[in-house]
Amino acid sequence: MQNATFENTGVKIFTPATTAGLIVFFVFALQCLSTVAISKKETGGWKIPLLQVVTFTLLAYVSAFITVNGLRYFGVE
Repeated sequence: MQNATFENTGVKIFTPATTAGLIVFFVFALQCLSTVAISKKETGGWKIPLLQVVTFTLLAYVSAFITVNGLRYFGVE
């Protein structure tokens, strides 16, 4: 992973900023589908489970975006 680069540009994929963003994404993302299944069973419908998936995915993406760009702003590449 230390040598992984984009083929057409040669830019490294995993920098400290992108790695931190990936970690932040996995902290907030709803990764367990069994959690969605249990939410559906307990609530009796798909409204809450789908809301959870959308909300946590957006939260994870926005948090990762802020982390990566914030670190890049402060010079951590």
